[in-house]
Amino acid sequence: MKVIKKEWILLKVMGIRLLLMTFLLAIFELIVINIAGILPFLAAHKANISSAPFMDFVTKNFMNPIGTSTSMIEKKNPLFFIGSGAVMVLSVFMVFFAKGGKGKYELADKYGVHGSSRFAQKHEIFTYGEMVEVPAKQLMQDLDTSMLDSKGEK
Repeated sequence: MKVIKKEWILLKVMGIRLLLMTFLLAIFELIVINIAGILPFLAAHKANISSAPFMDFVTKNFMNPIGTSTSMIEKKNPLFFIGSGAVMVLSVFMVFFAKGGKGKYELADKYGVHGSSRFAQKHEIFTYGEMVEVPAKQLMQDLDTSMLDSKGEK
């Protein structure tokens, strides 16, 4: 039963990683399409670069990335091939080979930093010289006197 549960968890983790890799691949590939297409676009509009329709170019690339990629493959755009290869390698590395274990900063019991959340140890709370023991009656008297206003009334 435990073996099946472990395998199910492993499959679930792999599915999440593959989904993450697909998402990263799509985002990075859109960036590569725009970067690889900008040089030919600038070369086509070099006569009047100030009035070049940059937003139309970017919108066309985002709305039809498959058509833009196909045309770059047909034109044998070297930036597209290099960028796509780098995106594949980077996304596979980020998803499968990046360290996924708990790092030094995630283990708050051994390395507590400001903002880390954990239960305190007794030796951290009751430090000799930092805690003052006050009897219950004295505590109540101090509380009552702190609630009095300047006239001596509650």
